[in-house]
Amino acid sequence: MAKKPIMAKLSDERVLIFSRDGISRLNAKGYGELNDNFLSISLIESLYLVSKNWIKIKKKDKFLSFEELYDYAHSIDERLCIKYLVYKDLKNRGYIVKTGLKYGSDYRLYSRKNINEVHSEYLVKVFSEDRPCAISELTGFVRVAHSVRKKLIIAIVDDDGDIVYYNMGYLRL
Repeated sequence: MAKKPIMAKLSDERVLIFSRDGISRLNAKGYGELNDNFLSISLIESLYLVSKNWIKIKKKDKFLSFEELYDYAHSIDERLCIKYLVYKDLKNRGYIVKTGLKYGSDYRLYSRKNINEVHSEYLVKVFSEDRPCAISELTGFVRVAHSVRKKLIIAIVDDDGDIVYYNMGYLRL
């Protein structure tokens, strides 16, 4: 996307795109949720797009820098740092990454082969290595992923920002 940045507007916990060209360009690449006359993208998607200089976000009469947007988003979600690191890593690997909220996960992950797939293949849950996680909590995530026929990936982010991915699932003996 070497074109000029798309103009966007900050609206609470979402960023909105109103230009037809911007909607078309971003929606074609799997970003956001398409509405009647605008595209709504998450703060994490917005951070990624700002870092790539694909969008410029206006809050009131001022354009936000990456750092200002990050600070704003972090005030809403204290886990933003680790979630953004995982989002950025998965996007850089070529995956389509969507919210996993309705499944109790952080992300749904779509194959990089087909952008128009109806169902995601994976659910991704993000953890910091500093935060202990109960086995019962992990079991719950595995159970939900299994019930919706998805594979569960646990992403653990260390203090240096390095990410290790684990495939979690049932083992039939």
